[in-house]
Amino acid sequence: MKANNPMRNPETRHKMIASNKGRTFLARGGNGQLTMQQKALRDATGLPVEFVITTGPVKHLFPSLPNHYKVDLADPLRKLAIEIDGKTHKLKKWKFFDKRKTAVLDALGWSVLRFWNHEVTADLPSVVKQINTFTASA
Repeated sequence: MKANNPMRNPETRHKMIASNKGRTFLARGGNGQLTMQQKALRDATGLPVEFVITTGPVKHLFPSLPNHYKVDLADPLRKLAIEIDGKTHKLKKWKFFDKRKTAVLDALGWSVLRFWNHEVTADLPSVVKQINTFTASA
């Protein structure tokens, strides 16, 4: 089986490296399906989901930055990104990714509100109130 692995071929490896140059692990973002919490918050606020924010203006400030980030929900007029995190976001790797995403969005002039899945599920009205009353600190 190892002998048939195409990655053992240096030419194949070189092509793969070249095609992935500049792409990051989370370049696409999301798993392609809305969570129950995203749907509930979308329905309660009317805000767009899986909103794309282009990172081009700050690409020079961050290494290996994807061309864009998707945020769970967004209020583009207020430049407010809303992220709803599950249990995996407690892992060290995801904490790093979340911190970096927040730093990039901050550099782009966006504010980020983060909620846990269980917060949205347990007390949707409170989450909606926090979103509606949020004001960015100058």
